[in-house]
Amino acid sequence: MQPGDRFTIKIEKIAFGGEGVGRIDNFVVFVPFAAPGDDLEIEIIRCKKKFARGRILEIIKASPVRVKPLCNYYGNCGGCCYQHIAYNEQLQIKKNQVYEAFLKIGKITAPPVLATTASPQSYHYRGKAQCHQIMTPGGSKVGFLDTSGGKIVDIERCEIMEETINEKIKLLKKNVLVRKERDSRLNVWADLPGRQAKQRGQVLRRVKDKEFLIPAGGFFQNNLFLTPVLVDEVCRLALSGRMNTVIDAYCGCGLFSIFLAPLAKKIFGLELSPKAVQFARLNAEKEKIKNVTFVCGDAGEELLKKKFLSLSGRLDLLILDPPRLGCGESVLTAIAGLLPRRLIYISCNPATQARDVKFLKDTGYHLSLLQPVDMFPQTQHIEVIALMECQTVGDGR
Repeated sequence: MQPGDRFTIKIEKIAFGGEGVGRIDNFVVFVPFAAPGDDLEIEIIRCKKKFARGRILEIIKASPVRVKPLCNYYGNCGGCCYQHIAYNEQLQIKKNQVYEAFLKIGKITAPPVLATTASPQSYHYRGKAQCHQIMTPGGSKVGFLDTSGGKIVDIERCEIMEETINEKIKLLKKNVLVRKERDSRLNVWADLPGRQAKQRGQVLRRVKDKEFLIPAGGFFQNNLFLTPVLVDEVCRLALSGRMNTVIDAYCGCGLFSIFLAPLAKKIFGLELSPKAVQFARLNAEKEKIKNVTFVCGDAGEELLKKKFLSLSGRLDLLILDPPRLGCGESVLTAIAGLLPRRLIYISCNPATQARDVKFLKDTGYHLSLLQPVDMFPQTQHIEVIALMECQTVGDGR
């Protein structure tokens, strides 16, 4: 087998990362934009020792779960890779991928993965876009990186963005903010009715009955329709045990801390970004919350300080919501010393989450459940909530 060779292939499943998986003489071939059950003619474009990659030349027989993509840029833009697959099948694919990640990376026998929670809207759900803008001899380009990650796809609209973001993209193309040949990134937030921040550099978001101010360059959950469900699930799992003392690590602007405040005696929110901590304190003050203290600092360094180490064996709940890279070694080491009774670990990267769960399992934690939540329909990404319970400390109830 070598680049340029052509084969017919049956797609067995979709791998973590979004590519179809088939076999030629038992040799694994990955095929982008394939659907499970497709019969395809493909051309090999790259060969490795243990696998190859191919591109679709012809769909000989389409899978029954194959549908027409909504986006005109689909297949070129690198943002989405599942628009050609029916949404119900996407949910099952993501559940299977979470299962495999925790089986292979986490070394968990029979991972306790629940059915994926669907997004109420599978298109036009994103409340924020990070667009690329660059000046070219032909004018300004505004859009997203292509499937190779090396070029910008110049777009008029994005089908997973809330519609006011698409209106802003049109304005960006007319009113150029960047006049350099270097790629610049622009954060574009949706304008929601009655939810405009009063000051420049701030964004206002409403989740259930609460409003959150966010710095314009900061992070907030992106799915406008599923974030309340994510919050409800975290609160439900938090109530599975005692709630005297809670630490919310990587707390951002205080989303989980503020919703958990009425359920706990004392909450500490840990966050590295000074701006996010400033906004978290503003959000708590606006809600008249008195039992949450926000601390600015690295989660691992803070958890190893005397103030928190003194809680060893007495901490009821630790919430973890790290970036895609997962928890740092210092955070995991601190957890092994603190031994919180329960952990709720929220992640948008099941691979690094499974890695960290394996470490925690080896320090005495039992993985009770994994709840996939589809915060990112049409893409390969999936949010997962993990509940872990310490086997060496009583539940304290």
